[in-house]
Amino acid sequence: MQRIYLDNNATTRIAPEVYDTMKPFLTEKYGNPNSLHSIGTEVHPAMMKALDQLYAGINASDDSDIIINSCATEGNNTVLKGIYFDVIQKTEKKHIIISQIEHPCVAHTADFLRN
Repeated sequence: MQRIYLDNNATTRIAPEVYDTMKPFLTEKYGNPNSLHSIGTEVHPAMMKALDQLYAGINASDDSDIIINSCATEGNNTVLKGIYFDVIQKTEKKHIIISQIEHPCVAHTADFLRN
C-alpha cells in the first residue's frame, strides 16, 4: 500500500540534492559555526557561503534586516515578541488577536505576553 503524507506544512521530505549538500554537516562537520573551537570554525565558511546564497536568492544586501530562525516556533516567537515590544509597548495599539486554533507556539507566546 502506498503511503500518502498530508502534513508537509509541519515537515517534509528533504530533496535528494539538499541531502547530498547537507550530508557532510549532518555526519562529519556538525560543529556550531559560530563557536570558537576548531570543529565550529571549520564549518563557519560553509555557513557564510550558504547565507550569501540565501541573500542572492532573495535579492537582499548585507544591510538588509534579515532574521534567520532555526524553526517555525522560533520565528513565531520572534514576530509576536517583536510586535509586542515594538508596537504594543510604544503605541496606542494594545492587542494581538489570535484564534482558538493557533499552533501552540503562537498561543503560548500570546499567553506569555498577556501575562
